Amino acid sequence: MTRQGSRRANSVRLAGTGPVPPRPLFVDHELKADEGRVGPHDRLTRAEVLVLLPTSPFWPSSDSKADRDRGHMRLLNAAKILDWLADHPGDGWQECWRAADADSGKEFVLAAMLGDHQSESQRNGLVAGLNCLMTSRIVLPGYAFLRGYKALRLFKDVQQTFPDADLDTMRDYGAGLGMTPRHVDEGLRLISAMILHTGRDLHELTAEDIFHVRALGRRMRGEAFIGTHTACELLRGVGVIQSKETLKDALRYGQRPTAELVDSYNIQSTAIRNVLVRYLDERRPGVDYGSFRGLVRELVGVFWADIEAHHPGIDTLRLPDDVVDGWKQRLVTYVHSKSGEVKERRGRIAVMMRVRGFYCRIRQHLPFSRRRGDVVILGLLVALRCADAVVRSQVRNRGLAAGGGSTTR
Repeated sequence: MTRQGSRRANSVRLAGTGPVPPRPLFVDHELKADEGRVGPHDRLTRAEVLVLLPTSPFWPSSDSKADRDRGHMRLLNAAKILDWLADHPGDGWQECWRAADADSGKEFVLAAMLGDHQSESQRNGLVAGLNCLMTSRIVLPGYAFLRGYKALRLFKDVQQTFPDADLDTMRDYGAGLGMTPRHVDEGLRLISAMILHTGRDLHELTAEDIFHVRALGRRMRGEAFIGTHTACELLRGVGVIQSKETLKDALRYGQRPTAELVDSYNIQSTAIRNVLVRYLDERRPGVDYGSFRGLVRELVGVFWADIEAHHPGIDTLRLPDDVVDGWKQRLVTYVHSKSGEVKERRGRIAVMMRVRGFYCRIRQHLPFSRRRGDVVILGLLVALRCADAVVRSQVRNRGLAAGGGSTTR
């Protein structure tokens, strides 16, 4: 059980090699490519925009005077917003939107247009005008703007533009994956935000759009926006994303070098670190990557990083009896990473066997290792004696000779 705590990173490496740069587990994406986006109606004149807006499927009908009045007020408020945008420099509506700093949020826009004295009817009227301009893709709001907009009606309107049956297909697909209705709605809201942000239709979205919104979420709040992974699965359900990989799999880097895996444990002794890397490099071709990572975790993390954590400054594999006994006691249990509970380590015998295998392999190459000066003194006898004694005792008392101790933690 490794004691948690900050320890300086090991910066010394094998002769002739440089330090291994840190490498995150998942790919992060640049955000610059998104800055130049514009909507399909970006260059329409003010008059042309006002002609276009009433063609929206969400425009009030003209069957009654109340509906006609509502449509008229909506058009007037949209015109006010266009006039406000036109007061800012830019070749199109999107450039004017950016110059006005409208992505600062709904409250910023309302304050800029109405000042400090805002009636409820004025606010509602301008919000209705904003909705028209966004659903008709005259302006493309940023994700930060949409996150603070809190207009569920706007997102539901966008979802009604999905091709026939796609909305039901996504809901059914999500339910089939075990998603709750709330999780499905979170994914649908994010998809709606992506459509408003990019100005594209549902089936014009791509995996890169998902990657971008994930990267932006991590930039803004330290983690992906709520619904990001759900949105990816729902888009796969209607064929927008063709890959069968999950979002994590699509973003995950490939197999990491042995030195990088070892260095993630911040081993302090350069000599021991180098021996571990060389031994693991030798073992790597004979096992799959998942098993290899388990071997690294047990040999480097469970064994040596724990030794260093409890005995700072140790720089030799010759372990005194009290050090070995202490490690054996700590090996019996571990702290669950999520619950914090102390649990019994069922695979401790397998860990012992892997440590024993490590020492046995070093003993075979002991003359070579001494010539290279990797370790000053290799305490093979102590470690092997302890491992052999524990294994023999467990086999005798538990009847594990058939391999029952192979379950690892």
